[in-house]
Amino acid sequence: MRLLGKSLLRSGKMEMVQVYLLKFKRDTAEVGKADKEQREKQDIGEQKKKKVRFIKRVFLLWIVYAVICLVIPPLFHKTVSEQEAAYSGRAGQQERVLSIDDNMDALLWRLRLINAAQERIVLCTFDFRDDDSGRDIMAALFQAAERGVDVRIMVDGINGTLYLTGSGNFRELAAHENVQVKFYNPVNLLLPWKINYRMHDKYLIADDYAYILGGRNTNNLFLGNYADSYNEDRDILVYETVPGEGCSYRQLQQYFDQIWNLPCAEPYRKTVYGKGVLEEHYLAVRETYPEAFAEIEWEKETVETQGIELCTNPMKPENKSPQLWDRLIKEMEQGKDIVIQTPYIICSRAMYQDLTDITNEAEVGLIINAVEGSANPFGCTDYLNQRNRIHSTGIHTYEYSGGQALHTKTILIENNISIVGSCNLDMRSVYLDTEMMLVIDCEELNASIRSQTEELKEYSRHIFPNGTVEDGIEYQPVEQGISKKIFYGILRVLIFPFRHLL
Repeated sequence: MRLLGKSLLRSGKMEMVQVYLLKFKRDTAEVGKADKEQREKQDIGEQKKKKVRFIKRVFLLWIVYAVICLVIPPLFHKTVSEQEAAYSGRAGQQERVLSIDDNMDALLWRLRLINAAQERIVLCTFDFRDDDSGRDIMAALFQAAERGVDVRIMVDGINGTLYLTGSGNFRELAAHENVQVKFYNPVNLLLPWKINYRMHDKYLIADDYAYILGGRNTNNLFLGNYADSYNEDRDILVYETVPGEGCSYRQLQQYFDQIWNLPCAEPYRKTVYGKGVLEEHYLAVRETYPEAFAEIEWEKETVETQGIELCTNPMKPENKSPQLWDRLIKEMEQGKDIVIQTPYIICSRAMYQDLTDITNEAEVGLIINAVEGSANPFGCTDYLNQRNRIHSTGIHTYEYSGGQALHTKTILIENNISIVGSCNLDMRSVYLDTEMMLVIDCEELNASIRSQTEELKEYSRHIFPNGTVEDGIEYQPVEQGISKKIFYGILRVLIFPFRHLL
């Protein structure tokens, strides 16, 4: 019995040992499995970190690449070839004009032309938004398409993407079978060097009898009476006494056909969209602005010209030869009394030299926004940096401080030539963007615009070439706050390497 007990005891101990061993193996296996899972998780985590680091490096490299592409190529300015500098002339059937200097009038005249069109409408603009005035224009265009008019719209690719792709009203307009929309040079992240080159044109063509061209975009800052703070600007309405035969009309139509068919002009993708909103808004527009739908007395509204020429930049998205600037300089070389009105001035060395050469033979007045009242901080800061250089050209500078910001681009030469359009006095307009200006030979138009510029001078500080200062009789200096002074002080340093892009 004793032996049997010992045997059983040994047997029990063995079972316990076996159980313990099994448990140990199981626990060891579980620990090993947990360790393995932990190592696998760590490996996966490390792989994810490597991927994130790789993506960050690629992104940073792309940023560096994009900055180089954006900053470096525009530094190398082209020159104008003999072929590009050729004078196209102003020959053709007589064209009559009207200067549109009020934002409400600018909206009404656009509505008039759209309403009167029977066959086709072209709207080309840098900035088109779904705000009050933008919806007014959209509704009028939609109604024109409803009555069978062919409507073509071209918008700069950046502004179109930002402000129109999310607009239900615009999608309704674009979905119409008689409406075609294209965006000029939309942003392509694989081609960052093309981002700099924008379409800055602003014009509206109605059939072959009239068009509007100038500096106004299609939004509340420029059209109607919808905003307390707005930009003052100028458009020229051109009426064709013989439809389609005016020199500038033919030039503009040819220009539009070419830019519309460029590879960089990408069609806007139509989507199925229900009708109703724009039709309803159109009824409200007719009720609000009945004068926009009355018959137009063209001869009464416009004045006779001796000829009009359309001058433009090259239209492809690339560094441009200063074709338009060359034409403007040649016109200014013909005069002794010149007034330039522009929102701001940002010139290259070559442009400064051209202006100096002009002032050696003529008296030149330059009307710009005062730093305190300008809507463009980059233009202001560059002016602060370059003020002495500007004065050294011999130009008489007038810093306007009369309320709303000036957005007008106009050159007056003697008593007959008026040049109006979209081109600012800056390197972006001269070397990068598409731009257009009308050269108009008309004493009556020149006198009207010149009287307005004289009024602007009364609200300006006149800085003579020798540095002396004289305030206009209506000039009211605006005190610049300390925060704004600090802001401009910092910005003056930051923008200096990039001034050729402003």
